[in-house]
Amino acid sequence: MTTASPTLADLQHEATWLEWRAHAEAFPALKITEMVTTDQSRAEFLEGARLLRLDSKQRAGDLGHGPSPIQLVVADVLNAGRFLNGILEPRRTTKTTSVQAVMLGRCTLREDYQVGWTMLTTGAKAGERFRKDIVVNIERLYPNPKNRPMTINVGKGTEHLAWPNGSFLNVYTPNGDGFRSGGFDMGFADEGGEAEPDMSEDITLAVLPTMDTKPGAQFVVAGTGATYRVGNLLWDTLNDPTAAVLWHGIPETTDPAELEDWEPSPEHPRARVRELIELGHPGVGYTTPIESVERNFHKFPRDQFLREYGGQFGMEGSADTLIPPAWWERARVGTGELPAPPQRFAAAFKVHHAGHCASLAVAWEYEEPADLVSDALALDGATEDRPRRRAIGLWWWQRGTENLDREVLTRARRRRVPLVYDDFGHTAAIGKKLATASPKPTLIPTKTRDIPLATVTLLQGLEDGTVVHFGQPEMDRAAGIAVKQAFGNFGTFRIGVPKTAPDEDVTSLEAASLALLYLDTMPRHTKATDTFKF
Repeated sequence: MTTASPTLADLQHEATWLEWRAHAEAFPALKITEMVTTDQSRAEFLEGARLLRLDSKQRAGDLGHGPSPIQLVVADVLNAGRFLNGILEPRRTTKTTSVQAVMLGRCTLREDYQVGWTMLTTGAKAGERFRKDIVVNIERLYPNPKNRPMTINVGKGTEHLAWPNGSFLNVYTPNGDGFRSGGFDMGFADEGGEAEPDMSEDITLAVLPTMDTKPGAQFVVAGTGATYRVGNLLWDTLNDPTAAVLWHGIPETTDPAELEDWEPSPEHPRARVRELIELGHPGVGYTTPIESVERNFHKFPRDQFLREYGGQFGMEGSADTLIPPAWWERARVGTGELPAPPQRFAAAFKVHHAGHCASLAVAWEYEEPADLVSDALALDGATEDRPRRRAIGLWWWQRGTENLDREVLTRARRRRVPLVYDDFGHTAAIGKKLATASPKPTLIPTKTRDIPLATVTLLQGLEDGTVVHFGQPEMDRAAGIAVKQAFGNFGTFRIGVPKTAPDEDVTSLEAASLALLYLDTMPRHTKATDTFKF
């Protein structure tokens, strides 16, 4: 998978640095901002790598020596110089070591460079990592304290390194007390996903003001996904539009069927976790053997595995909107009215969990309106290569459920269209009523796995631009408030309402996602006499 590792001396050359870094860039990131490398930034990182003895330690993933490609990416994202920096990488990607190398190199080669470092777990853990990650390696390089380029203090609660050039690296407990009294060029909060909301707030309020008088100061938050999002320091940093971000993992829009097993099997023919890890874990093949990840996949609960190795966050206390506003606006092709669809379409209905309202939604293959380009191509006997697009829309919406079965039945009979419905709660009750009608419509109750699969199908279509909607008010409102709601035991989710507003309505999106999911199962031939106007 890899070529021979370059030495630290080799990596001082920009061409070699960029060539080795490119190995990590082959792993598609969930999010990555600009990268910058200069002679100075490379010298600083490589000096830090030398102090950490990366050139003499054997990497577990490929038995090579020296920094791995992703460590160069981490350095160059930081070297872009943004004030806020968020790094989420899967376990064993050596992200902490990468930041440590930057810190040590800057302290060594810059005058009066002040660093504050903490781990947002416990103070004891921060001190332990300081001794094991940094002190042990420096003492191995310089057994004689008189020859060391810095002094080392390992006293509990006062751990630090001090350089003759005035630079300091201080280790603090995971609260704001240690930071408040100083002024820092760089603050590093490791294991940022572990911080509770009150700790996140305390660190933020304490650290950020210490950098007000430091030109070019940086605050770095690194870690893996947490069980919750709201008030989480790492989540907030990764989603801050001003922050530099490096984030690898498995996209949340992945089909849940692909997460059911490590590799395809008769029981799970679409499973491909191994493939997803090899795509999204830039430590695999360098610092992490794929066999180790596979072992943990089988040992860990699925949601924990997705946090630790898939770069995902849980949804405890989540109040984050499901659909980015930019996706929804980009998908808009109408101004509030649903046009007549073609003969073939899918329909699904959903009732609010408390019965407050209900939606009947449709999905169909969307034909772009003709324009001058397509007309000209048609005259020349050519066609324009356009991606497949699908439309979603709200066919019927009402408050409460009175006469809902009659309205749905009338519309289904008129078009002879099967009806998909979420076979749960109030929706299932309406389905049972429809099953007693004569003649009975074709009814398709969902399976449990359909719900998260329909959700990611909708999200994937909005993300890649292959789903459109018509700006109907109820759907617009639902898109603005919908959140991710945990569903099942495998880290999957469905369309939900904020916990603070349980009476809100997202049934239009729930129904539309099911119609979209079942569109490909609809018959492809209908009678011309079935055509109607909505």
